[in-house]
Amino acid sequence: MAVDQNQSSQGTCFVVMGFGKKTDYETGRTLDLDKSYKNLIKPAAERAGLRCVRADDIVHSGMIDVPMYEQLLNADVVVADLSTSNVNAFYELGIRHALRPRTTIVISEDGKSAKFPFDLNHVAVRTYHHLGEDIGFDEAQRFTALLTTSIREILDARPQPCDSPIYTVLNGLVPPRLAQQVADAR
Repeated sequence: MAVDQNQSSQGTCFVVMGFGKKTDYETGRTLDLDKSYKNLIKPAAERAGLRCVRADDIVHSGMIDVPMYEQLLNADVVVADLSTSNVNAFYELGIRHALRPRTTIVISEDGKSAKFPFDLNHVAVRTYHHLGEDIGFDEAQRFTALLTTSIREILDARPQPCDSPIYTVLNGLVPPRLAQQVADAR
């Protein structure tokens, strides 16, 4: 992804979610996830001082997999929106939990009637109210403030709390690093 010089030192928030209008088959509701991204997530990340990136924002050639996995590993914060039970979003959240012990935030639209799968039922999920085609102004203001505060708190906390179930259960697990990161650290 092309990054200008002014943004190269700015932290990144990578957003895991579906795109466009998607039907949540558990509730039958159709949600415009682009509205969630544009009206809630992106403004919150930017107010917290992060550059916000979603997979469809990444300029690339070839398969999206490489830059997506790099973002899942390297992003300062990942926000995973599981509103429509998008299997790709669940998979990418699992990858993030395996790669990083900290700084992952899970969100979801509050109209879901079904509970999350067992493996996620103990993870904190911040909820917002979606109107289907849009998000109300008051809700956008409320949730953006909540998410901005959440991002700032997890970035500022020392030590940062572990939010990955994998790193919580497998005490002593060491996060992977790319070879270039290891070389740069020397």
